[in-house]
Amino acid sequence: MAYTSLPIVKGDELMLFIDNKSIAYATSHSLTLSTTMQDISSKDHGYFAAQISGARSWEISTENLYTDKYFDILYDVYLTGKAVTVVFAHATDYDPLGIIDKKENWNPSTGEIYYTGKAVITNLSVTANTGEMATYSCTLTGQGAFEQKNSTLDASAGTWPAVAD
Repeated sequence: MAYTSLPIVKGDELMLFIDNKSIAYATSHSLTLSTTMQDISSKDHGYFAAQISGARSWEISTENLYTDKYFDILYDVYLTGKAVTVVFAHATDYDPLGIIDKKENWNPSTGEIYYTGKAVITNLSVTANTGEMATYSCTLTGQGAFEQKNSTLDASAGTWPAVAD
C-alpha cells in the first residue's frame, strides 16, 4: 500500500520475512540483484568490448537493533548452514504507530506482488559501541531463483503459501 497518493512506497512498509516471520526491530533492509557478464569480444567488435549476461545472483540484508532473542534465532540458523525461505514484501498490517505492545510480528502482504527465494546466512555481525544502542546485521545469499509472485492467501490452509523447494 502506497504511503502517499503517488505509487511511491515508504521504506517502513517494505520488509524482510524469514520463514514467514519478520525479525524484530529492523531499521533497514537491502536487496541486491546481480548479473555476471561474459566477455564475447572479438576482432569483429573493433575497439569495443562486447558482453552477454551470465549467471544471476541475489542477496538480501537486514540491519536491526540488537536483542538477544532475535540475534540468537539468526545465530542458530547460521550454524545449521541450511537455506531458509525469505520473502521481501509489503507488511499487510503496516501501522505507522508501530506494533510495540500489540503483537509479535508483522505479516507479509497477501494482496500485492512479493519476492521470494531460498537463502543461506553468509554474514552475521554485531556492533556494540560505547554509549550507543547495539545493532546487528545479517546478509542472506540466494540459493537459486529469486522469484516475483502475486500474493495469494491459501484459503484452504489459511496460511501464507509455502515456497516450493
